[in-house]
Amino acid sequence: MRSITSSVALASAIVIAHAADSKYTCMPNDACWPSVGQWTTFNESIGGALKITHPWAEPCYADPTSESCLDVAENYVNSSGIVRTSFYGQTTNLNWEICGNDNCLLNSLAPTEGISGTCKLGMLSAYYVEATSAEQVSATLKFIDEHGIRLSIKNTGHDYLGRSSTANSLALWTRNLRDMAYHEKFTPEGSNEELSNIGVIGAGVNAGEAYEFFAEYKMHITVGAVGSVGVAGGFGQGGGHGPLGPSYGLMVDQAVEFDVVTADGELRTINANNDADLFWAMRGGGGGSYAVLLNYKLQLHPAVPMNVYAFVANLTEDALVENLTESRVHRGVVTALANNQTNWSNNKVSGYNFFLPYNIITVQILPSTDTEALKELTKDYADFLTNHPGLKVIANEYKTLDTYPEYSAHVLPYLELNGPLGIGTAEASRLIPRTLFETPDNIDDLVSAFLQGLQTSNEQGAGLGTGSGQIYATGPANTYDEEGSTGVNPAWRGSIWYVIHGGIWTSTDSVEERETIHKTVGNAIQGFKDLTPGGGTYINEGDYLEPEWQQTFFGSNYDRLLEVKQKYDPNSMFNCWKCVGFTGETDPFYSCYGLGGEETPSQPLDDSQNAISA
Repeated sequence: MRSITSSVALASAIVIAHAADSKYTCMPNDACWPSVGQWTTFNESIGGALKITHPWAEPCYADPTSESCLDVAENYVNSSGIVRTSFYGQTTNLNWEICGNDNCLLNSLAPTEGISGTCKLGMLSAYYVEATSAEQVSATLKFIDEHGIRLSIKNTGHDYLGRSSTANSLALWTRNLRDMAYHEKFTPEGSNEELSNIGVIGAGVNAGEAYEFFAEYKMHITVGAVGSVGVAGGFGQGGGHGPLGPSYGLMVDQAVEFDVVTADGELRTINANNDADLFWAMRGGGGGSYAVLLNYKLQLHPAVPMNVYAFVANLTEDALVENLTESRVHRGVVTALANNQTNWSNNKVSGYNFFLPYNIITVQILPSTDTEALKELTKDYADFLTNHPGLKVIANEYKTLDTYPEYSAHVLPYLELNGPLGIGTAEASRLIPRTLFETPDNIDDLVSAFLQGLQTSNEQGAGLGTGSGQIYATGPANTYDEEGSTGVNPAWRGSIWYVIHGGIWTSTDSVEERETIHKTVGNAIQGFKDLTPGGGTYINEGDYLEPEWQQTFFGSNYDRLLEVKQKYDPNSMFNCWKCVGFTGETDPFYSCYGLGGEETPSQPLDDSQNAISA
């Protein structure tokens, strides 16, 4: 059997060889760049769906007192993200709107303040296609192929690694592919098997729209924590964890069929019978890598009440310490979590737990008709928190919500406390297997690694003076996929914790300060890497600087995923940062990541280039 190290080395060699084959290198002002006439003809062929990008904050650079600017400022850091994700010209995290000194940002700490300077595109494409049909998607891919233009694909813009924005690309915006349907009975194409309770969501449907729609049919859909996330994009193709994970698995575990457009412009319906290898790859191998997804068809689950225990507290003044590895409060709470986690996971309890130097938020969730079960499972934990002398309780309650929309509205205020959108973010994460919860020594090692990471992120200044630690129990704790039917990172299987360390920054921080924050957060997760050699993390929420990205994001599936990609996308039309088939950090289209060489931000369109009206 090939070792992990040799597999990664081989995969790296294949990536380098594959990168040389990429034909999508044409930039504005190159001879290959389409003429005004060609852009115009293309726009006419797709019904006028070609648009000029206007950064969301652009009105504030023109007139900070305008109604348009005030609307942007009011929603700039809104945690729900509903307004922010309604436009192409933004990303939820500011990192991926910036290229060098080019940006169009507001001050996240004071977005209503006037701004100086010039609004520039940064990483945002100058042109994008607002797709509403399969025909438009197909025509766009054919146009890109004809001219050798780089493609980027964006849904809502929830993206921690910058995969949905690429400077000087033609962007395909899928947010308005929002059809939904419920099928009491459904037969996949090419199959004789009739399935029950199947949902269909378009590529642009967000979590809130999905759970509201299917609640009308008394069904649950396996979405994540945030309602504005597009669930069929990177979420649904990269794994997709959430509060229903311990009950039903990841979102990719629910997939039964996809409608996609491949690099050749062909519309395909793929499943376990048709193009089964492509279907496998798109069930966890990452979004934006193999084809453009149009519709996601998945297993729904009969709705049950959502039972929630939520606790929020600040540390008392005498419990605060400078060195968080010595915090008795943090050590006690994290240890209590770890001691309970195996039993909770076995009983399908999910959880979101957030830690700052001065604050703790813990939310435990059980989807069940037994409305007393969560209280019994968490009684000792709740008593421990309630009576802890080092905690000043802010919220402490059990609640049963009859519908998923009611549940989401109830927990949102707790989850929002973890941080807003409209800021710069740094994340690093690790999946923690069950085996590390088997003995007291194992648990002590886990707790120490977490506290060391929290301390590292704070003593080195992970943004605005504080770094954070998050412990999620939202994965497929009871869904093992023994047959290997999904392409998701195998590290998910058997893991019961998903740990994230994070930091934040704003436009007032210098480039050097931002770089320090990102490196700090990467260092903060090292203790968990040491405990999980050969392990991995979630492809969508990892460290964008991750050096061992093939193993960390894809695990043992990487080689097979690359074979599938080369079969359906031999020229690397679908190309994103540290995705399968990644063309490397020196690719000029990734210059905005600032890892060497001169940045090449998107070039604004002058009058001679404008093929469409603004």
